[in-house]
Amino acid sequence: MKTFPTSAVWCLGILFISVSLITTGSSEVVGPADPVVALAGDDIILPCSLKPNASVKDMAVRWTRLNPTTENVHFYRDGQDSNEDQSPSYRGRTSVFNEELKKGNVSLKLTRVTLSDAGSYRCFIPTLTSQVNQTTVQLLVGAVSQPVISIVGTKGWGVVLKCESGGWFPEPEMEWLDSSRTILPADGPPERHRDSGLYAVRRHVTVDQTDTNNFTCRVHQLEINHLKETEIHVPDDVFPKSQVGLIVGLLIAAVGVIAAGVYMLRKHIEGEFNLDV
Repeated sequence: MKTFPTSAVWCLGILFISVSLITTGSSEVVGPADPVVALAGDDIILPCSLKPNASVKDMAVRWTRLNPTTENVHFYRDGQDSNEDQSPSYRGRTSVFNEELKKGNVSLKLTRVTLSDAGSYRCFIPTLTSQVNQTTVQLLVGAVSQPVISIVGTKGWGVVLKCESGGWFPEPEMEWLDSSRTILPADGPPERHRDSGLYAVRRHVTVDQTDTNNFTCRVHQLEINHLKETEIHVPDDVFPKSQVGLIVGLLIAAVGVIAAGVYMLRKHIEGEFNLDV
C-alpha cells in the first residue's frame, strides 16, 4: 500500500487552507435591503449570508442586537452553538441553519417574536478576511386585533356607529367606509390611548340609510403593512322614520284633530238648536 510523504500531506493542507482563505477573502457579508416585518408571536428569519457563497462551517458567527444597548443574541463557533453569554431574553429562541453554513448562509431563526425584539441586529463574522465582514438587519414587530362595531343610537335621521380596536403596535389609523368602499366623514378625529405599550383607537360615524345599509370599519398600520376590517349591516327599522313619513303622519293627525273638532262643534250647535226649539 502506497503512502503519501509527510511533505506532500503538508503541501495539500497548506493548499487547502490557501484556497479557503482566497475563497472567503473574496466573499462579503450581505443582508436584506428592506426591514424584516413580523407580528408578535411569529417565528421569523433574519437573513444574512456570504456572497459569493463560501463555507463558514469552521468560522465564528456572532449575532447581536444593537439597540438600545448591545445584546448577545447568538454565537456559533468551532462547529457548534456557544451561547454561554447569550442575553436571557433570547434563551431558547435562536438558532442557525447548520446544513446551510457550508453554503455561506448564516441567517438567524428567532421564534416567538415579542414587541421588545424590534430593533437593529448585527450579523458579524469576525474571522472573515474580507473588509465587509458584517451587516445590519432591521426587525419591525407589530401587533394587531380585529375591530369591533356597535350601534350607539340615532342622530337626526341617521344611526351612530362606534368602532373600537385595541392591542395595536405601532399606532394605527382608523376609517369608516360605505358599501362602495368610499371613505365616510367621521364624527370627529379618532380617540386614542396607550396601555401596556399597545394602542387602542375608537371612532364614531353617523350613517344615513342606503340601499344596502352595509358599513365597514378599517384599521390599518402602514409601517408593518397590516390591515383589519369589520363590516356591519344596520337593519332598516333601526333608522328613524324618514322626514316625509313624519310630515305625512303629522298631517294625518292634524286632519283627524280638525275633523274631531268640527264634529264636536256641530254636535254642540245641534244641541243648542234643539234646546231652543
